Amino acid sequence: MRLFRKLTLLALIGFTIASIRCTKVNSEQSIPSYIEVEQFVLSTNSAEGTNSHNIVDAWIFVDDQLMGVFELPARVPTLRTGVQNIKIFPGIKNNGQSDNRVRYPFYTYYDSSIDLVPDSTVIINPEIGYISDIDIWEENFEDGGIAFSKTIVSDTNFVQDSSNPFEGSKSGIVRFASSDLFFESRTNEPLFNDFPKLGLPIYLELNYRSNTSFVFGLFNNDGSLPADAQISLFTFNPKPDWNKTYIKLSDAVSSLSTANQFDIYFSALNNGEAATPKIEFDNIKIVF
Repeated sequence: MRLFRKLTLLALIGFTIASIRCTKVNSEQSIPSYIEVEQFVLSTNSAEGTNSHNIVDAWIFVDDQLMGVFELPARVPTLRTGVQNIKIFPGIKNNGQSDNRVRYPFYTYYDSSIDLVPDSTVIINPEIGYISDIDIWEENFEDGGIAFSKTIVSDTNFVQDSSNPFEGSKSGIVRFASSDLFFESRTNEPLFNDFPKLGLPIYLELNYRSNTSFVFGLFNNDGSLPADAQISLFTFNPKPDWNKTYIKLSDAVSSLSTANQFDIYFSALNNGEAATPKIEFDNIKIVF
């Protein structure tokens, strides 16, 4: 009986020690390491234009497994340890909508091997650029001319303004005199005739601020029409401060299956929304 009790006590002690060791190991394995992303840094060359961006999300992958989509700035825990492959993709609000978040297809992404240590934080501010083999058209209002012309129904047009540009020395501005009712201005750009179809990505990038609503859209023609057809794509709401947005053109262009001529336009109506309507533009980009 004494021998049985002794063996039982030894077994209990052994089980307790093993449980403590197991708890310690499991506890160590459950201590997360952290990946912290504060912001993306976009680098561009002269042909790519402004490095202004509005990247709001980080799509984080560890060894090609999606950890999630995180609004910036983000501090993300992971139980992965040791050297891991980290990929971080830039995310935007598609068409400026908070409930429509996507990876922006024209930016590169961060890709590196990082040593993840439990209870420590790795800070990564991904440096990215534009991908290669894309077309970028930009009107930044810095040159002598403007790539937009008012249509015959327009009472006013873009002018260059140096009083308070978003960046550089000038921006584009549309002002309404008291007698002006409508603004509409369009491009005449052969490059846009190369817009891809089949849902391939096409985006407008735009810095703007405005005290009134305005519209962005497409002119299009298949060569058989006496005048270009017109389709509005997006209505911008007033913004008192400079704002950067991304507007997707892909679906509209692909739906115009026979069209082979395209141009973009902006328009606004003096509808009493503001006593003196004013719209400021900078860095109008078309990327495809």
